Amino acid sequence: MIRKKNIYTKGITKNFRISRSKVDLYIKCKRCFWLDRVKGLGMIQPPSFTLNNAVDNLLKNEFDFYRSAKKKHPIFIKNNLNIIPFSHPKLNEWRENFKGISYTDTELNLVFTGAIDDLWINLDTGKLIVVDYKATSKEGRISISNSGWWPAYKRQIDFYSFLLIKNDLELEPYGFFLYANGIKDGFFEKKLKFNLELIKYEYNIEWIPSKLKELASTLNNENMPEGSKSCDHCSYFEDRQISYRRLDYGQNLELFD
Repeated sequence: MIRKKNIYTKGITKNFRISRSKVDLYIKCKRCFWLDRVKGLGMIQPPSFTLNNAVDNLLKNEFDFYRSAKKKHPIFIKNNLNIIPFSHPKLNEWRENFKGISYTDTELNLVFTGAIDDLWINLDTGKLIVVDYKATSKEGRISISNSGWWPAYKRQIDFYSFLLIKNDLELEPYGFFLYANGIKDGFFEKKLKFNLELIKYEYNIEWIPSKLKELASTLNNENMPEGSKSCDHCSYFEDRQISYRRLDYGQNLELFD
């Protein structure tokens, strides 16, 4: 199904919104990004991780309780951190998918957005800390690496930090992953039990401005970019000798064998 709305048209579309996830799609595969944003041909989406979403909601409820009470969550006390959840009038909006926190780049004529999980404040410095919730179930402690999902996870905090800084908020030079690690021992008893692990990450936003300029250039490109060799979506079509072709009578695309 080809989407008719939320499509970028060169020279016409003003302040086109690009979410953090679409920036990440661009990094992973320029062709899939271009087809999605310019031609309305989205990728096949996997099922949502509903249990992970439930953990996110429960963590937000829990930290909102301590936010209202202006008290430290037990994990701050455990790690000897002088931190509490930060109260901001726009926090609920910044957390909401399809809204989030935004930054308008007037040079690129694009609006970049991202939905954060939480903001904490360092009481010693008055600076804010961006937080991203994660849920999994693995043996042993969780640590940051350069493999698996971690490069994308790190780009999340990079990009959220970039957006917050562009909104004139003063941040610590690091963020946190708050990981809920499911416990597999014992019995179910209609409950899932987790260990909470706090993982500090020193973010990097230096790569972002140049990458966004590249992205804008790709949006304005009338020719379809090459696909990424590591893109599973492109590989699926190429393995089956399926190609993309522009129809002569419009902007739509079709697939043909």
